[in-house]
Amino acid sequence: MFFSNFLELCKMNKLIILSLFFVTKISLAQNILGIDVSHHQGSINWQLVANDGKVFAYCKATEGMTYQDPNFSTYMTNGINAGIVMGAYHFARPDNNTAIQDADNFITHASNYIGNGFLPPVLDLEDPNSNTHLDQIFTSSQLTNWVQTWLNRVENQTGVKPILYLNSNYAYFLDNSLTNYGLWIAKPGTSPDTPPNNTGNWNNWLFKQYSWQGSVNGISGNVDLDSFHGSSSDFQTLTNVQRYEALNFSFYPNPAYKYLYIRSKSMLHPVAVKIFDLNGHLLKNYTGNISKIDVGSLTKGVYLMQVIFENSQTGTVKFVKL
Repeated sequence: MFFSNFLELCKMNKLIILSLFFVTKISLAQNILGIDVSHHQGSINWQLVANDGKVFAYCKATEGMTYQDPNFSTYMTNGINAGIVMGAYHFARPDNNTAIQDADNFITHASNYIGNGFLPPVLDLEDPNSNTHLDQIFTSSQLTNWVQTWLNRVENQTGVKPILYLNSNYAYFLDNSLTNYGLWIAKPGTSPDTPPNNTGNWNNWLFKQYSWQGSVNGISGNVDLDSFHGSSSDFQTLTNVQRYEALNFSFYPNPAYKYLYIRSKSMLHPVAVKIFDLNGHLLKNYTGNISKIDVGSLTKGVYLMQVIFENSQTGTVKFVKL
């Protein structure tokens, strides 16, 4: 009776119990598949996207120093509510602006969607149109410096190391000093599990964009399709969304009505617990020798809980508040 009532409650609130089903959803798929979108996709039914097996989605947040995608916040909110792991990307305009101007536009509008539970932020570097070719405007060193400045600015402001979206041309053109950043390689017209044949100066890649003309339930028209290069464990590490069984603590009950109890699996004790909403906003901060926290004042929904231990190790999980 309780379980059936709980499922009905979740259905009414359009919640996905990520802490219970997130790993299962990934492990059942042969590949970890996703999409990337902008306002060109129009209205999106994100629940249908999730039902179609898409685990993650990158959404365009900004372009250059002034442009903000009008659908960004709506996409992120609805994608989160559908249980999809979301991330934000910025379309670079080194032809028009400084790297700091571009980065600050992105940080201002996307920072709520960067951090635990989200994909790393992305710098999308490509020719802005058919008449503008960045490798004809800049030398390799100049463009590399612009990119590095953007990456530094975003990482310093958000605490999260970005990754780079590139085609093979720019993966070669940029200096190999940037290869310590994860690569999202554009390889349309390939299958999701086929290794890309040309990643430039990079020896590995995180994501591959394997189609520009994909078809996904919940989206009218074509959409870009992507695959993640790694295991479900790698993917969870990338987003810092982990099953609590794999951490050095356990917690119960989940779902919770009023209290959450935290039990250490080691000699270390938790000294702080932070509760965030899925947009990354800090809602509660508990300190001291913590074994029990009161979450009764939270509204119904899905939340992130970060547990911090004596040696500064952290673990982050999702839980459901009823």
